[in-house]
Amino acid sequence: MQRGTSNPASIGTGPDLLTDVVVYSSRMVIPVTAPMIVNGAVAVCAGRVVHVGTRQWVMEQLKDEIAPGSRVKERHWNGVLMPGLVNAHTHLQYTGMAQVGQGHYDSFQAWEAAFDKVYEGGGQAKAWRHWAMVGARQLVESGTTAAADVVTDLDAAVALVSQGLHGIAYWEVMGWRNDDWLHKGRFQLNRQLGRLRRERVPNLGISPHAPYTLESEPFVDLPDIARQLNMRLHIHLAETPLEASSLPPAATSYSTDSWQGDHWSSYQELKRQGKGVSAIQFVDQLGSLGPDVHIAHGVWANEEDRRILRQRQVSVALCPRSNRITNTGRDAPVREYLEEGNPLSIGTDSLSSSPSLDLLDEAAVLYDLAREQGYRKADLPRRLIHMLTLNGAASMGLHLGANRIGQINAGALADLAFLDIPTRVDTPQQIEETLEELVRAGAGRNRATVISGELVYNQGAF
Repeated sequence: MQRGTSNPASIGTGPDLLTDVVVYSSRMVIPVTAPMIVNGAVAVCAGRVVHVGTRQWVMEQLKDEIAPGSRVKERHWNGVLMPGLVNAHTHLQYTGMAQVGQGHYDSFQAWEAAFDKVYEGGGQAKAWRHWAMVGARQLVESGTTAAADVVTDLDAAVALVSQGLHGIAYWEVMGWRNDDWLHKGRFQLNRQLGRLRRERVPNLGISPHAPYTLESEPFVDLPDIARQLNMRLHIHLAETPLEASSLPPAATSYSTDSWQGDHWSSYQELKRQGKGVSAIQFVDQLGSLGPDVHIAHGVWANEEDRRILRQRQVSVALCPRSNRITNTGRDAPVREYLEEGNPLSIGTDSLSSSPSLDLLDEAAVLYDLAREQGYRKADLPRRLIHMLTLNGAASMGLHLGANRIGQINAGALADLAFLDIPTRVDTPQQIEETLEELVRAGAGRNRATVISGELVYNQGAF
C-alpha cells in the first residue's frame, strides 16, 4: 500500500479533509511504481490520486478524511486497473489516411510515394483538424491518456487538448536545406510557434523530422531553440536502411574514426563521401541528442548506436507494426535494447502506417518479437507494462513532478485504464499469466478511461 495524500489542503476543505472522493476498486491494481495489489483500490479527489493500496486499507484511511456532508463513491471493476497508457509516437492528423496504412509495399520509398500521393492530393487538407480529433478519441477509447503527437499542419495541433489528453504536441520541421533555413527557416518557425501558442496548445515540443529531410544547420539550431524555450525534442531516427552504419561498431567509435572533425552539410553528403557512419552517430555529433530527446523507431541501431543512446539518456519509441508496413527492411533490435538497458517506450505511429492506434496491439507484436529474437527472461510482460506507461511518460519528461503520469501513486494525476482481462491472482504463477495475457491479448479490451479524475470513456464498466 502507499500512504499519504496529494496536498489535501489544496483539494479538500482543510488540511485533513477531502470532498467527493471516488474510489476505483479492482481485483488487480497495477500501480507500476509499486508492487501489484490484489483486491486493491485507488482513491481519487480533484483529479489526483489520494490513496492507493488494498481496498480495505484505502476505505479505512478515508473514514477520517472526508469533510462533513461529502461522500465516498465506489466504482468496482472486475478486470485490471492500471495507469492510462502513454503513446510515445503518433501522428494523429493522419487518421484519415488509413488506406495508405492498409497497403503493401516492397520498400520504404514505395510507402513514401503512396503517402505523398494522398497527402499532397489535397483531399485531406481541410480535414486535418477533424481527423486529428478523431484519432485522439480513438486513443481515449483504447485506454491511452497521453501521447507524443507529431503535428505537421497547424490545424491539427488541437488533437490532444480536444480530448483532454496529456502529452506533448511536437511541431514537425522538415524539408529545409542549410541556406534556406538560415535565411527563412528560423523566422518561419517562430511564426508557427506563435500560432500554436495562440491555439492555446498547452505543451509544445519540436520535432526535427529526420536526417534525410533536414540538412545540418537545422539539426544544430533546432535543439538550441527548443532548449532555450524549455521544449522537448522528438526525432524520427534510424528508421530506414539508408540511416544504418555500414561499418562494424568498433570502426565507428570516437577513438578510431576520422570524420568528426570535418564540417558536413548534411548526412547525405557524409554518406556520399563514403563515410559509413549511422544517422544516430551523425546527429549526436551535431549535439542533437540528450535527456530531453526521445526518438521514434530506432530500427537500424548497431551496438555503438545503442551505446550512444544510453549515454545520452535518449528513449526509443518502438513502433514495430509501422516498421513492417512501411518496409524498413528489418525489425528493431528489441532483445539487444532490453538486455543492454536502453530506455524504451512504445508508439503506434499513425493509421497511414499502422492498422490501429491501440497501443496494446503494439505491445503484443513486441512480446513476440522479443521472444523470436531470443529474449528469454520472465520479466518481459512487466517490462512491456512499464514501456506502455511510466517509460512513455519518462520519454517526454512527464514522469516527475506535480503533474506526473504513467503511474498510480499519491499526488499523481488520476489517469486510469480499465482492461477486461480475467484476474487470476491466487498464486504467483496466475499473476504472471494475467500480466502476460494483458500484454499479449489486451488490445480492444479497454472498457473505461479516466483522465485527470474524469471518467471520459465508459463502455459498460460502471
